Amino acid sequence: MPKEKNYNPVQAQRKADKAREVKKGKAEAKGRRDEKLARKNPERIQKQIDDLKAVTEKGGKLSKHEEQVLDGLEKEIKAVRRARDALGDKAPSWGAGRPDYSAGHKRRRGGGGGAGSGSGSDSEADVPEDVRRIPMPRDTPPPIPKAELDRWFAKRRARRDAARQNRADGNDNDNKDGNKDSNRDSNKDGDGRNKRARVEDKVESRTVYEAKPVVRDLRKEAVAAFVPTAVQMKMSKGKGQGGLLEPEEADRLEREGYMRTGGETLGSRDAAGDDASGAGPPSKQATVEDADED
Repeated sequence: MPKEKNYNPVQAQRKADKAREVKKGKAEAKGRRDEKLARKNPERIQKQIDDLKAVTEKGGKLSKHEEQVLDGLEKEIKAVRRARDALGDKAPSWGAGRPDYSAGHKRRRGGGGGAGSGSGSDSEADVPEDVRRIPMPRDTPPPIPKAELDRWFAKRRARRDAARQNRADGNDNDNKDGNKDSNRDSNKDGDGRNKRARVEDKVESRTVYEAKPVVRDLRKEAVAAFVPTAVQMKMSKGKGQGGLLEPEEADRLEREGYMRTGGETLGSRDAAGDDASGAGPPSKQATVEDADED
């Protein structure tokens, strides 16, 4: 048989492996589903079906919901029987001696029945191993009688009332003692407070507000506003401000009139002029110096 032209053996092997894995997965899912269905008791399902059919046999009519339940139970019992047949001997067995928990029997933690359920060995033999390992919840403790609760609450109320009364009596005694002490202290300190009150009445607190005029030196403001920057720098150097002076620079400032001989500077001259202005009328003589350097 000639092979196809586009046959790829690697791709064919991959497809075969994938089909094998899918088949294996389906088989495992079917096994789990059959095992789950085999745990169900077909006798109980058949009893439910018989009860629903008995209603129709007696002339009754099933509701729509009951009809759907009946159909579901019939399908379920068929699936359960098929699953049990598939498992064979591995399927769990349901004996007739299993206790009926709906009839008032209590189920214990070990899996055995309660009182009136027969011998414990027979019941444990009928229960599957996986069901026997299921832990059962503990029984609910019996309720406390109402008479006991009433007596307990009455004792607690009595204790609280007694404690409240003791606290109230203690507060009253403290208030009385405090009032007596305060009366004695008030009698002793009454004269002193009266004296202090009389002294405080004589002293009156007064707040004095004062406004002074703002004094402005218009000559300094005019110098700062209208004198050229070069002249201001020379005037500050003549006053000894703005750094150290070289001998040549000091001679030049002295020739230009910004510095006087004998340690007299322009600043000392201005100070002397201010003192003279305070004593008499200011001098009207003004000197204009050339700001250009020689």
